[in-house]
Amino acid sequence: MDDLKSLKRDLKRLVKSNPDVEAGAIVSVEGTLIVSVFPEVIDDAKIAAMTAAIFSLGERGVLEIARGNLKRIVIEGDNGLILVMAVDKNKILVLSTTRYPRLGAGLGARLSPFLFPEPDSDGGDAIALRLSEFF
Repeated sequence: MDDLKSLKRDLKRLVKSNPDVEAGAIVSVEGTLIVSVFPEVIDDAKIAAMTAAIFSLGERGVLEIARGNLKRIVIEGDNGLILVMAVDKNKILVLSTTRYPRLGAGLGARLSPFLFPEPDSDGGDAIALRLSEFF
């Protein structure tokens, strides 16, 4: 339970401390909502299910086209971006950002290593995402 409270606190801090991040959630790979900081008018359970489906399709797509393992998905709409990436084997982070997030300062300084990580010596990402690492 403390781990859930910690995740929620870290996710809230990520959203509140970055003007380019408007909302976010952590969901299970099965589509269950774990924690959310979406406005009440948004059905975060529906967002969780869609995020898991999008992530699953992305994983299958990169494997089918022999592009390795899925790192992240960026969905661009007229009014902003949706960023989807793995937190670990069982959790997915979804963030709603402004149309042109500043990825060079603030959010970018904290998110860039996760969006565009340096590969480690065996070709994988040298990170294990934990929201508290943003701060």
